[in-house]
Amino acid sequence: KFAMVNVKFNRFVVKYSHFFIYLLVFLAVFINGSRVNTIMSLIYATVDTLCFAILYQIFCWLLIKTPRALHNKVLRFVVILIILIFSCHLLFGIEYLIHLYVPVARRPRYSSDYQPFINLAHFLKVFIINLFALCIAIYKYSNFVMTQTEELKQEQKLMKLQLLQSQINPHFLFNALNNIYALVYTKNDIAPDALMKLSDMLRYVTDFGQQEKVSIEQELTYMQNYIDFQIFRFGSSEQISYQSELDSTGYFIAPLLIQPFVENCFTHSDLATNPEGFVHIHLEIKDGLLQFDAENSVSKTHVSHEGTKENSIGIDNVEQRLNIYYPDDYTLEMGEENQVFKVYLSLKLR
Repeated sequence: KFAMVNVKFNRFVVKYSHFFIYLLVFLAVFINGSRVNTIMSLIYATVDTLCFAILYQIFCWLLIKTPRALHNKVLRFVVILIILIFSCHLLFGIEYLIHLYVPVARRPRYSSDYQPFINLAHFLKVFIINLFALCIAIYKYSNFVMTQTEELKQEQKLMKLQLLQSQINPHFLFNALNNIYALVYTKNDIAPDALMKLSDMLRYVTDFGQQEKVSIEQELTYMQNYIDFQIFRFGSSEQISYQSELDSTGYFIAPLLIQPFVENCFTHSDLATNPEGFVHIHLEIKDGLLQFDAENSVSKTHVSHEGTKENSIGIDNVEQRLNIYYPDDYTLEMGEENQVFKVYLSLKLR
């Protein structure tokens, strides 16, 4: 509730901040002159504040809206400078007319606090008011530019994520259809069950793959289906192990973030040609820290994981998404040693 109130208060301040500035200008001019003549100070404060408000809106319009004819920065600067000089003369002229034609605004020459209207202090006051309007407009313009830049970055980030997530679907489907083809080609009786697993996985990809976050239980169910799918393909679960340990539920993760590592374990393993080949996968979540370990055997003549196009698509995709979602909250290590390829991912879930 406190956060909601704070957000609403910030929005209120941003929306109506210029009214606070107008009040500040009015009080500054009024208090400065009230020691001499209260009514005169009230009149001058009202006029100065109105001129300040009009000039501020003009500067904001020139800087933020930027008419097409003033897109050139030098030309825009010259126009603003001319307006600033003109407004100083205009405000001074208005105050001088008040001095001449409003009796209450004049002080008798024999008065002890009499001062001539045309003096350096008066010129400085008018100049400072106009310059202050320009400075506040520039400040608002800089905030506007920063906001636009941040929104553009967020849009670019969203577009990049959508592009990366859109790459997951064809990459996954390509591998899955190859597996189904292998089962059908060998006339394996488990092909219908494998097809059902594929259907469940595709449903997950289409329904949840484009979301920003999914529950960790949904992600693990998808991984389990994929591993079962691979067990169908290779016909034995003795060489394939998968364990998951969660200290509690309620965690969320970017969808299909870990899956490419699991896919690569099977894509680059030698399970099909080596009776002693293996794939071992372990995932643990404790105190919000996800730790994923995977290793698979590879043949002596295999092509390096890093050198394949499929791996480039999948792993590069994951690393880019990790940098977007968890820029400072993950550790990723990959490497091959003694014909065993290992992957370790440590990720702080939010």
